[in-house]
Amino acid sequence: MESVEDIWARSSDILRAQQESLWACKDGLIAQQEDFWARSSESLRARRDDLLKMTSLSRDDLYKSQETFRLRSSELFASITESLSLEQTDGSLSSVLYERQRLLSDALRLDLTSGLKIFILFSLLYLGGYRSYTLSSGYLTEQYSSEAADISLLFLMISVAAYLAHQVSSAAAKPVLFYKESEWMDRLLEQCPSLFAPYKPTKLWGWSGHIQTAILGKMGRSVNPLLPLVRRSFKLEDGATVYYDTFDPLFENPIATVIVAPGINNTSEKLYIKTFVRSCLAAGYRVVVLNHLGSLHDAPVTSPRIFGYGHTGELARLAEIVHEKYPSSLKILVGFSMGGNIVTKYLGEEPERQKMFVGAVSVCQGYDIIKNGEYMLRWNRLARLYNWAITNDALKSTMKRHAKTMRGIYDQRKVAASTCIQDFDACVMRKMYKFKTLDDMYKEWSSSRYIEKVSIPLMTLNALDDPVISPVCNDIPIRLSCKNAKVLHVQTQCGGHLGFYTGGWIIPKGLSWMDTSIVEYMNAVLALAKIQLTLDAAHSVTQL
Repeated sequence: MESVEDIWARSSDILRAQQESLWACKDGLIAQQEDFWARSSESLRARRDDLLKMTSLSRDDLYKSQETFRLRSSELFASITESLSLEQTDGSLSSVLYERQRLLSDALRLDLTSGLKIFILFSLLYLGGYRSYTLSSGYLTEQYSSEAADISLLFLMISVAAYLAHQVSSAAAKPVLFYKESEWMDRLLEQCPSLFAPYKPTKLWGWSGHIQTAILGKMGRSVNPLLPLVRRSFKLEDGATVYYDTFDPLFENPIATVIVAPGINNTSEKLYIKTFVRSCLAAGYRVVVLNHLGSLHDAPVTSPRIFGYGHTGELARLAEIVHEKYPSSLKILVGFSMGGNIVTKYLGEEPERQKMFVGAVSVCQGYDIIKNGEYMLRWNRLARLYNWAITNDALKSTMKRHAKTMRGIYDQRKVAASTCIQDFDACVMRKMYKFKTLDDMYKEWSSSRYIEKVSIPLMTLNALDDPVISPVCNDIPIRLSCKNAKVLHVQTQCGGHLGFYTGGWIIPKGLSWMDTSIVEYMNAVLALAKIQLTLDAAHSVTQL
């Protein structure tokens, strides 16, 4: 039996061994802690060095990118200057680019969406201004503040009034003209005073391209002139029946004949066409309006086909008929929107056709269907909404109206399910005009491929706030006008798509700025053409 001393000695040894073990564990933990802190500090220092290096690289890359952008901008400016054959010494290109940039910024500032954002902001301030919340006895209570409501309402009214006053005062601006300087162009512009005066849209709402476009689409013009017309028709080789209307002036001998191609799914019955025809008749012109195939409500189609965005068959045959009927009359072509694309494509695809005309006008066309189609698929400036509206109001409605003739040829379920122009074209237009792909059809139908071959006087007109046309597409006529001495491109700050309302605070004038400007341009082109014909005749007599 162990004695107490032996037990106490053995226990002391065990405790001493455990204490030494604990001290060894402590030393191990301290070593591990020191190793952890050493490795952590080293890792943190490495990460700090990496971050500093990345920051330095990013800063250097930014400086390099800025320098590269500056160099490329200078090279691009120099290449544009050289391609447009303009001298940098006179500063003409610089002023043109500066003016264009200013107009673009103004158009963005005057956009309807910006106004809506301001109204929403102030409305939220007003709605939240007359309520306050306090924490009482652990509960959130709402209190009414009439003073805050009055201040918020007053602030909202002043802000809205100031915003409208700013829009009204800043909307009027002179159109920007793009052209290559020449003696002929100087003589032409001398006879077009409207192009040098500020275009003053209707004061209360004319600054918005959306409102102008919506009013034109749903209401038209403020007047509905009664114009006597004679409706005739002709048939094409595929059996399609095309209708056209002739408006004769009160004068016995019209000064010239104007052939008009309206916008998509439009006819001579549209009010913007009527007011333009009235302006032409007052100036002494005979007007012939092409009613696009399938657009007349009381005229059924006689073949399974409707109008095409760039199909020129109907216009070509109409021009031949008018030329045969009025061979001695000088002729001018005018196209609106889709009609503008058809007119310029018609002139450029077979340059021999230009001999029948002394001039042409294109208003609010998109020039490149592919680029403008990509723009119409985005929500920028509500373009996607207009795409849907055009599909329903202009395309699907036309197919529905002629469903009996189209039955069994096109898939009516796909037509009904179309929500954009591209969907409709994929199931109807591409098959109707026998193209393999949509891109092939759009490329063939775009006037941008043919417009450079137009050699007769041509005026193109576009508004910067047109929500249907991409601003990028305006580069096409701008470049053309700087190379071709017979081309004049006009850009307005406001006007929407074919709107160009002017005068009044709420109700605009019956005559749009577009009507006045086009008639002035036609008068100037006609006067110069007659002078040239007289000189050519005198030269011929001298040679004899």
